Amino acid sequence: MLTLQKQFERHLERSRFFNSHDKLVVAVSTGVDSMVLLDLLQSVPDHQRPQLVVAHVNHELRAQSDEEEHYIRQYCTVHHLPLVVKHWPQATHPQHGVENAARQFRYRFFAAVMADQRAQFLATAHHQNDLAETMLMKMTRGGDLSQLVGISDRRPFATGELVRPLLPFSKEQLQEYATTRQLKWYEDETNHELDVQRNRFRHEILPLLEKENPRVREHLANYHRQLTELLAWQEEAISHQLSQVVDRNHRLKILPFLAAPEPAQRPLLERWLNRQRVYDLKDRQLTAILQLLVNEQTPQQAVELPGNFTLVKDYQYCLVKDHKKLPQELQKFQPHVIELEQWYRISDTRKLAVATRESFFTDDEEVMAMWLSPDQLPLTLRRWQPADRLRLKGGGHQRVKRVLIDQKVSQQARERQLVLVDARGEVVWLLGRKWSWFARPQDFRQQWRPVVIGIKDEEEKKHE
Repeated sequence: MLTLQKQFERHLERSRFFNSHDKLVVAVSTGVDSMVLLDLLQSVPDHQRPQLVVAHVNHELRAQSDEEEHYIRQYCTVHHLPLVVKHWPQATHPQHGVENAARQFRYRFFAAVMADQRAQFLATAHHQNDLAETMLMKMTRGGDLSQLVGISDRRPFATGELVRPLLPFSKEQLQEYATTRQLKWYEDETNHELDVQRNRFRHEILPLLEKENPRVREHLANYHRQLTELLAWQEEAISHQLSQVVDRNHRLKILPFLAAPEPAQRPLLERWLNRQRVYDLKDRQLTAILQLLVNEQTPQQAVELPGNFTLVKDYQYCLVKDHKKLPQELQKFQPHVIELEQWYRISDTRKLAVATRESFFTDDEEVMAMWLSPDQLPLTLRRWQPADRLRLKGGGHQRVKRVLIDQKVSQQARERQLVLVDARGEVVWLLGRKWSWFARPQDFRQQWRPVVIGIKDEEEKKHE
């Protein structure tokens, strides 16, 4: 029987996550999963092993946080591994939603480390148990089928990719490996608090399912693979079909649309509406629109949609229109189409620029590197609008308004809030608050364009 190390090496070879010429940031919490991942990566043969950089966050949430930081510093010194540590100061912890805030802090830090180290990849220690728990949670909540995939083994992240090379392996395998190798790790006692939903699935629900079938995690992993492949095929097919049923003015051509196979019509309609910035449609609303398109007795009709939009059927075409006037305050602001390497004022003391190279900015300036598809450029800077939404990593969307409410932004600050949108009108960045997440093709490095978005503070100059 193959050891876990050999299984891991074969998995890396089959999946082709990275090679010896790449630089890999490894997220290490000092828990058993991440310590096993770090140990496995160090044992990979030279021709497979990338250059490793360890990234650790001291969340300052527990008494042992400092002890964990001290241990990983010692470990990396002994094993000659570069280490980057970041503290999440207690003073900045929110009163509610600490877990989500901590996660956002971690991934912002990981993105910064990737940029600083010029690393192409970030590796996290998610494993088969995490995948099973996530799929069950998504299934329980309901929603779009694509969200049921749960955790992917790779996805675009920051300036490169986030990879999860431990997904095929169970928690038990990792713990057995750690014990055999005599690895030291730290347990997070909050992982046993049952008021956290994931912990209930981990300690109560999944064990009950395993009593019914001990191989339930393997079966869920297999469903994950099948669904991922099916959705990838659907994405390609729908994108091709959409080009056949939409004209250059973004109108839906009704007759070609109705000629498409019936099972494809609902996802085609939903995708077209998403491109018009219409989201969060219920199944009954999609069904009503499909019935309207089929009904030849109703050549003209308007249907109200979420987000201040109206769908208009006009004989052979269907289009989406804005049917509510924007607030007067928003209408006064003149948007700026962003020219590269040019500074634009976003407040009395701050300016924003978009560049093609990081060297355009100084060390004192806040920057974020990202990749954009050719049809996303040029970017536009404007005030936020009621219909604006941010793309989320799971394929869903979140209203900008909801982000502002959740972050308790005052009404006065909301009226001045700016967004950076792409050429399609989709929000790239809710300035200073939240970024959108865009799925990228495998060959994005050949097809897409890297840009760096930066902000500089001119407060000192103002007081001179």
